[in-house]
Amino acid sequence: MTATIRSAVIGDEELLAKLNGFVQEVHLERRPDDFKRTTIPELAAWYGSLLRTSTARMWIAEDAGLPVGYILAIVHQRSENPFCPDRHWCELDQIAVDPKYRRQGIGRALVLRAIAEVRVDGIREIEVTSWSFNRETHALLRRLGFVPKTIRFELKSSPI
Repeated sequence: MTATIRSAVIGDEELLAKLNGFVQEVHLERRPDDFKRTTIPELAAWYGSLLRTSTARMWIAEDAGLPVGYILAIVHQRSENPFCPDRHWCELDQIAVDPKYRRQGIGRALVLRAIAEVRVDGIREIEVTSWSFNRETHALLRRLGFVPKTIRFELKSSPI
């Protein structure tokens, strides 16, 4: 399948909120300690606020005009500090594809579009954070050349 990828614009908030539902349900199931139930209006307001910033960029994948996925990228700027140099990078913060359309290249197309667009703006560093249980996304990212950078651990209870 060849999906059409377009930039998300103001007015797409509810569409983005609905597309997010596929991923939010998985997160709720796998990590109820980190995620909560939300509503479409609540999410739409959140996406609307992001669409109005200069640091968030979103793209929507459509198949024959039907929205089937999206990606959210956030551009970060960090000033030099005693530990680190100046840094300008992009974080691919959310990727969602309707389960009926997975394994058809849509996630790949979304990631590649985001990369191409932020590179036009001179951003070379691109990062993605993914939950450890999300092996399908890890495989996609590895196929696209991403490599693990950090590993985050958590301690649920005292080992003593």
